[in-house]
Amino acid sequence: MSAGPNQPDHSSAVALQRWHAPAVLANRLVLAQRWGQAFLAYNVVIRADPAAAAALSAVQYRLSQLEPSLLRMPAEALHTTAAFLLPGSAEFDRPKDELWHQNGSRWLAQLEELAAGTPPFTLLFHRIVVTDVAIIALADEPNGLMAFRRRLLTVMDVPGNSHRYDQVHATLLRYSAPLRDPAALLELAGACGVQAGFDVSEFVVAREHIFPFLGYDVLRRLVLPESR
Repeated sequence: MSAGPNQPDHSSAVALQRWHAPAVLANRLVLAQRWGQAFLAYNVVIRADPAAAAALSAVQYRLSQLEPSLLRMPAEALHTTAAFLLPGSAEFDRPKDELWHQNGSRWLAQLEELAAGTPPFTLLFHRIVVTDVAIIALADEPNGLMAFRRRLLTVMDVPGNSHRYDQVHATLLRYSAPLRDPAALLELAGACGVQAGFDVSEFVVAREHIFPFLGYDVLRRLVLPESR
C-alpha cells in the first residue's frame, strides 16, 4: 500500500530493515575499527542544522541507553552524503590528494553549475534502520537529493561516480563491539519515532581526514540559488 499524499512512504525503511535483520540478530556486524583514525575522502555533504541534530541526538541517546557500546556520531558531525567524489572506501591509481590537486578546480566548477540549478529542499527523516554496519536515519522518498544525484551522474566525470549510491540516510551510531541484545535493539529502533528535517540551502565540499567525519576541512560551500 502506498502512502497518502500527506504521509511519508516508509516502504523503503521496512524493506531495508527486513534485509539487514538476519545479520543483526546473528551479531554479524561490521565493527568501526577505524573510528577516530586517519582517513581520507573528498565528498559533497549536507550538514544537519541544530534542530535536526538535536532530534537525531535524542534517538542516539535512547539507543545508547540500551546498548552502551554503540559509538555516537557527535551532533556537529551528523550529515548525509550528497555525492561521492573520492570515497574513503575506494582506492585509485594515484593518491587522492594528487587526484584532487589535478582535478578539483574542474570538479568544483561542475558542482557550482549543478548547485545553481538546484532549488533549496528539505530532507525528512522519520524511520530508524539497524544495518550490519551502522544505525541510520533513513530519509523519506522521493526527495530533492535523489534528483540532484541523478543530474550529477549524467554531468560529472569523477572517479566516485562509480560508487553505488545507496538510499539517502544519516548515520547515527556505529558498532564498537557485538550487541548485548540484538532483538531488543531492533524492537526499540522500530519503535523510535523521529521527526527530523535537514533544510538544505547549501552543499559542502569536504575533505574528510578523521573517520567517520569526525575531522574534515570545508573546501567549498555551494549555496543553492534562492538563498543567495
